[in-house]
Amino acid sequence: MNLRQLEYLVALAEEASFARAAQRVHLSQSALSRSIQAIEDELGLALFDRTTREVSITPAGQTLVQRAKKVLFEARCMMRDADLLKNHEIGSVSIGTGPYPAALLLPLAIDELTQRHPQLRMNVMVENWKTLLELLYDESLDFLIVDIRGAPITSDLDVTPLPKHAAAWFVREDHPLAHREAVDIRELHDYPIISVPLPEPMRQSLRKWFRFAPNQELEFHLICNDVNILQQHARKTNALLLLSPHLTAVDPTRMAGLVPVSVPSRSPLWLQFAIVRLAGRTPSPATQQAVAAIQHAATAG
Repeated sequence: MNLRQLEYLVALAEEASFARAAQRVHLSQSALSRSIQAIEDELGLALFDRTTREVSITPAGQTLVQRAKKVLFEARCMMRDADLLKNHEIGSVSIGTGPYPAALLLPLAIDELTQRHPQLRMNVMVENWKTLLELLYDESLDFLIVDIRGAPITSDLDVTPLPKHAAAWFVREDHPLAHREAVDIRELHDYPIISVPLPEPMRQSLRKWFRFAPNQELEFHLICNDVNILQQHARKTNALLLLSPHLTAVDPTRMAGLVPVSVPSRSPLWLQFAIVRLAGRTPSPATQQAVAAIQHAATAG
């Protein structure tokens, strides 16, 4: 079995139609059918159930298609890396991230990568977890940086936790809660909350942190994917914004006009990020360098 036959196998599994799969791999429908039949004969397994109207994959076919996708991915990586080595380049990397790690980690990491690898091409997408995960599975992204509380723990994902970052509620400098030595958590209930989109486990953790009653929901005045917009809104209103003091270490000017609320608590707030990659895939040189820069940024400051 060769790589081209593996491509035929994957195409038919994804298209569930000989006509569409044949068009995708630039073969005639009869040629594709003969090729799939040859694979099944070689393996001694039925990989697809055929009817006059549709094609459905068998359990054996599903197992082999998953392996075929990994083989094809590694083959593409090998050719890409060979080209990079030939041209003495490090290549490119595509990173998916949530809003908080984008604000806290990426500025330092990008600065480091730019200094060490001026030829490196970077593509960064800031999005919600669901969208990022779909792009990771589609191999449009090399890895993700997301809050681990929203990351599904599955065997096809490699999840590497990063060091925790303390979080705090920030308000404008002349906010009624600003510059006080101690603020009771219940006093926060009187002010609107603004935030980036949060995974459900984190929303539930915050609800408990606020000591809400079992039937009391955590409501947000504003949810936005852009931390800069949230900061600007907090500077003009009485809103509470959840951020990490680590931002001051990254860029002190970004925290101008905002101060943390002093809330004594036995259960401090944390932001817990993780690097998520597809399991069983060899990272490219560019991905290795980018992951190392992210891990370094997570420990800086």
